[in-house]
Amino acid sequence: MRAAVDVKTANLAVGHDYAEKWQEVLDLLARLLRIPAALIMRVQPPRIKVFLSSRSDGNPYEEDELADLGTGLYCETVMARRGELIVPNALSDLDWDHNPDIKLGMISYMGLPLIWPNQDVFGTICVLDSEENPYNATYRQLLAQFRAMVERDLRQIYNDKARAEEDAALRADEAERVRREFERLRAGERKALQALRESEERWHFALEGAGDGVWDWDLSEGGVFLSSRCQQLLGLFPAEITGFQLWQTRMHPDELPAVQAELASYLQRPEGSFVSEHRFRRGDEWIWLLARGMVVSLDIHGRPLRMIGTYSDITARKQAETELQLLNNHLEERVAARGAELQTAMQQISIAEKQAALARMVAGMAHELNTPIGNVLLCSSQMRADIGAIAADDAEKRLSRKGLQEFLQKASETCELLQRNSEQAGDLIGRFKQIAVDQLDQPKRSFHPAKVMANLLETLLPAEHHPHIRIELRIPADLVIENYPSALEQLVSHLVANTLAHGFDEKGGGAIRIDIGRDQDELTLIYADDGKGIGHELQSKVFDPFFTTRMGQGGMGLGLALVHNIVQAILKGRIRLESEPGQGAAFIINFPANPS
Repeated sequence: MRAAVDVKTANLAVGHDYAEKWQEVLDLLARLLRIPAALIMRVQPPRIKVFLSSRSDGNPYEEDELADLGTGLYCETVMARRGELIVPNALSDLDWDHNPDIKLGMISYMGLPLIWPNQDVFGTICVLDSEENPYNATYRQLLAQFRAMVERDLRQIYNDKARAEEDAALRADEAERVRREFERLRAGERKALQALRESEERWHFALEGAGDGVWDWDLSEGGVFLSSRCQQLLGLFPAEITGFQLWQTRMHPDELPAVQAELASYLQRPEGSFVSEHRFRRGDEWIWLLARGMVVSLDIHGRPLRMIGTYSDITARKQAETELQLLNNHLEERVAARGAELQTAMQQISIAEKQAALARMVAGMAHELNTPIGNVLLCSSQMRADIGAIAADDAEKRLSRKGLQEFLQKASETCELLQRNSEQAGDLIGRFKQIAVDQLDQPKRSFHPAKVMANLLETLLPAEHHPHIRIELRIPADLVIENYPSALEQLVSHLVANTLAHGFDEKGGGAIRIDIGRDQDELTLIYADDGKGIGHELQSKVFDPFFTTRMGQGGMGLGLALVHNIVQAILKGRIRLESEPGQGAAFIINFPANPS
């Protein structure tokens, strides 16, 4: 089993989305506690940095501001003890009356440590006041809740990095394993090739006079002379040599007809040399011979009289070739087997990617809901604390008209925050439910897509409200399809919204074209605009849930994810994006005319 990945947290980046969420809650915390400064500090030895600072009046701390460690800062004690620190008034506290923050007017402090999942210290979360502040239990609870929220995000950041490093290590191990396997197969191939080269080297040495047999054939008389090496090579005794017919009678019957035809053709036109490879019976075994010969004498009519040549035993070379062929066949089988294994691995990777996509979608939803729900919890906790305080004042006859008015003003602001964040959470959940829309909820019927699209665009983009947007419909008026009109309306509505939000956001207008055509049993819908287009680096992510380039500006990243879901789940089709920066975007959707 692979050991857990040890993630280095010193330079582990915090994403923009997390930083924005933390900033919003810091601002809310400063307003609720009515203090000038709420901070998240990050330790970077030998210094500590202001990672985030609340955007509140009277806050003297600026983001990215650095301070040296070892100077007696409040946060050093929080990180050292890994626990809470509260200093109500540093001016009256001998342990803190020399603290550097006093020079900035910050005389009270409350802080908690922020810890990575591997127990490394990230830094602190703290609040500071220019007045004496005992920071009651409610304030401590609020700070603790926010600390828990930040540490949950740190755990997510850490786990994402750990998974990425572990996946990279697994891919590297698999690549190394495949490389070693192919290297082993290649080593076997090189061994067979080496054996073949060694056989050929022996053959060349024989041609240099290192042991090949020599024969001399008298074509006019039919007699033949075999050297002693040739007799030894062929396994013959001098008494057995009766003529060249012996060569024919001991040749393998499978090769004899072809060799006789090649020899006859050569003797008719004796130019160059004659070369033949064939099997020859030597005793009880078959050997492979390489025969080379040349006509060295002709009669007055140009007919061959004498032919001299050599015999080489190439049995070893032929065996090596056979072994190489067997190895090649085996290699092909191994490659096919490896291909099947790789296919299985790819299927497993595909399943893992789908699971990872689901995890990212759920994590994205949790990330998006975290802020409004966290704000609701903070507001409700503050409301409860304020009600308890006003009830206590009333019970002790200390409630004044001014105190009541301040309570009502603060309660009104808190209720407004509660309502706004609750509505945001409800809207997120509603959009998330749309991703899982079921086709059974969509009525299927026959309709004219030209009429449906015309009515939809007249509603979405009335000319009096969008005078700078041109609409072009290329849909045959007589085209009738059996499908889900409401699904098409939703799909085009989301695409129009995407164009208005991203394509036309800079120039304020442009052209939108919608084509629908039919080719036998398949429909093609093309939605195109001439907006600013989509960069190549973003095109693989646009259909991912919660992916948006307008984070913090109202964009939730669900529009094109819903389009993708409608195409696949309801229309049973496929969608692709074609876009070049500055040249608009086109979404090409293919789906069956009558989905089952």
